[in-house]
Amino acid sequence: MWIKGELDFILQSFKTLRFWKTIFLMFIGIFIFASAVNGLLIPHQFFAASITGLSMIFYYLLGWPSLGVIYILLNIPIFILGGKEMSLKYLLISFIGVIFSWISFEVTQGYVIPTKDNIMTAILAGVMTGAGAGLYLRVGGSAGGMDIVATVIKKKLAIPMGTTFMLANIVNITAAVFITDIDTALYTGIYMFVNSWMMEKVQTGFSQRKAVFIITHCPDLVAEKVIKQLDRGVTFFHASGGFSHQETRVVYTVINMVELGQLKELLFHVDPDAFIAVNNTAEVIGNKFLSWEDVGFTPNRKTGKS
Repeated sequence: MWIKGELDFILQSFKTLRFWKTIFLMFIGIFIFASAVNGLLIPHQFFAASITGLSMIFYYLLGWPSLGVIYILLNIPIFILGGKEMSLKYLLISFIGVIFSWISFEVTQGYVIPTKDNIMTAILAGVMTGAGAGLYLRVGGSAGGMDIVATVIKKKLAIPMGTTFMLANIVNITAAVFITDIDTALYTGIYMFVNSWMMEKVQTGFSQRKAVFIITHCPDLVAEKVIKQLDRGVTFFHASGGFSHQETRVVYTVINMVELGQLKELLFHVDPDAFIAVNNTAEVIGNKFLSWEDVGFTPNRKTGKS
């Protein structure tokens, strides 16, 4: 029953502009990524991150088949692993991403970006691959590989996705030491750092989310201003002052970086004595942010509805 519900959901998605926008940005992002791998990393024998890096290990050691074919072969057990845990839509998008990766690796094979300095090569490759990956991740796209593995591990073992990616990168850097030399491994490390930084910046940009706790003498007025002026929802937490022992309500909201400045100005005029605590958020799922489907969760299997 739930499979029929998911299939109906996928068919409905085909009719939405968001789905085709995701596919288009996936193609652009993956092509940029593959261009950097073939044009910069392979000529200098650097290693990419996650599954692409593992594919390059086999490619450097065996010399055959092509990088694109190795990438597909490594993704087969990954899709088997994620088949029961991920939604059909997410698996479909990931499968399309893997096909795009294979095509892009094949098309850009032999393409070389003429750089001589290894540090500049590592930085440029990190910028290109990070921008490419961040572009499609920002709209809920996927190129399979470690995206699926990290998501499954996060669900099963509650291990953050970043930790899984880090461990995979350690394996790739260690392999670089034995396959090439320690200098190449260090350049690979520089590349991976720039790649990770760039991917995060492209993925979040100025829309990076901030969770804000506000302790104020006028919580109702602050909440009203946030709702009307920032168009963000608020939640009240009932609290008690540790020193005054007075009951109060803490205002909680999630906003982006641009809205943070607006919120500070709002609070300055409404209650300059307000106490605020601003926290970074790695991921926000819910109204006006990401949906559960965007992060790979299945629709409700009991009702067959999304």
